[in-house]
Amino acid sequence: MLRFNSVRFKISILYTTILGLILLIYSVFLYLSLHYTLYGELDEELNTKAVEIASVISSYFDALGYNQESLDFSVKRAIRFEGGHFEEDKLEGLEKQWLKTVDKLDLKEDYINIIDMATGTIIVSSSNLPEGLVLMELKASNTKDIIFRNTRYDKRTMRVINMPFSYGGNENYIIQVATSLKPVIELLQNRLWHIALSIPIILIISGFLGRIFARRILAPVTNITKTASKITHEDLTARVKTEHVDEEMEYLVNAFNDMISRLERSFKYIAEFSSHVAHELKTPLAIIKGESEVALRKERTSEEYKNLLKINLEEVERMLRTINGLLLLARLDYKPDALKFENFNLAELLKEIYEQTRILASTKSIGITVKFPEEEKFVKGDRFHLRRLFFNLLDNAIRFTPESGRIDLSLEYIDSKVVVFISDTGIGIPEEDIPRIFDRFYRVDRYDQKVEHGTGLGLSIARSIARLHQGDISVESSSPSGTTLRVTMPLLQPSLKIKIF
Repeated sequence: MLRFNSVRFKISILYTTILGLILLIYSVFLYLSLHYTLYGELDEELNTKAVEIASVISSYFDALGYNQESLDFSVKRAIRFEGGHFEEDKLEGLEKQWLKTVDKLDLKEDYINIIDMATGTIIVSSSNLPEGLVLMELKASNTKDIIFRNTRYDKRTMRVINMPFSYGGNENYIIQVATSLKPVIELLQNRLWHIALSIPIILIISGFLGRIFARRILAPVTNITKTASKITHEDLTARVKTEHVDEEMEYLVNAFNDMISRLERSFKYIAEFSSHVAHELKTPLAIIKGESEVALRKERTSEEYKNLLKINLEEVERMLRTINGLLLLARLDYKPDALKFENFNLAELLKEIYEQTRILASTKSIGITVKFPEEEKFVKGDRFHLRRLFFNLLDNAIRFTPESGRIDLSLEYIDSKVVVFISDTGIGIPEEDIPRIFDRFYRVDRYDQKVEHGTGLGLSIARSIARLHQGDISVESSSPSGTTLRVTMPLLQPSLKIKIF
């Protein structure tokens, strides 16, 4: 069905219109080229005929002498093959040659006048012209030049040449030769008919083919539409195929597929977020609800109510930590521009964090050693979030390192990167758990009941911060020999010397 407001229809119309204009311009060019070529060839032919006539008349003069009697005989003999002369036996060879020329040039079908330039009268005309008919009006301006012009005679259009000639050195006469334009006109008319018939046929065929090509070109758009209609929040797996797609359309298809992939990741994130929130908040809410129900079954002492409130407050704090962690992850994932980047010395920041964490480590008699480069080198990052990253990693190391253990904090410059190592002598991480420790809410099962469990978001937050700084975090660990975390970030300047604190 033809839809006038469709892109396919508009492309077909535009394609057909442009093609029509090109064909029209090209046809006009061809027609004019043919017109000038045919008229040029015809004018050249007329000029040849006029020159031959002048040449034979001059030959008669040369043979008979330059006098009026010779003139009269020469022009009549050359044009009408009439007249006689007492010395015409001298002309036998010349006349045979002239008859051959007449047949060769087909002069018998042409119209010829010999005109006296002085009086403007016709001396002799070919037998197919009435007496006194001038093929081209003589003017003072056109008696000395060769002129070509169209004229009408006996309802026929003819092409005429007006050529002056002389004998004895005087330009006293004009030869007019006219030939029919019918072959030229018919050829030009046939060309016009061919143009008039061929252009519409070509445009109809091209319009049909244009619709086919437009349908093929726009096929990916149709596929995108069909795919988009199938996509729901429950199924985001549909994709548009890119086989046999043009380069420009491939960009559109890839952009659409990328958009669906982003939506799929977003929906998956939302689903996981909702599931994680429900899972993490269900336990503390159940505890708060259970403790409150138990407390309400009978009268309790003030001490028992205080213990209940204390338990509930701990669970509320746990929920707040979980919610704050999830909100931070959401901001890091979907609003990375919230970070405020600046150039600073990472070693100075780690020194500040070291001063804070060694107080926490001292409660478990854990020693922290640091090793930083002496020369100042800078990174570009957000100080606040990098502080959170390294503090979380050091806090984890302290929590999972037994009393009297050791933590090593060092910074090195390797090629164009800065690498921070955090090693501990803690209980380590089982090898099968290492690939999942950065997953949200994932916790490694611990046999040490003295270790306080966190929200399961710390390492996930740390990796998100590192990747927003074009870096990453890797882990090396084997239970129970300790763990080494390696944080890598781009470096602005290399370093040379090492200083041990």
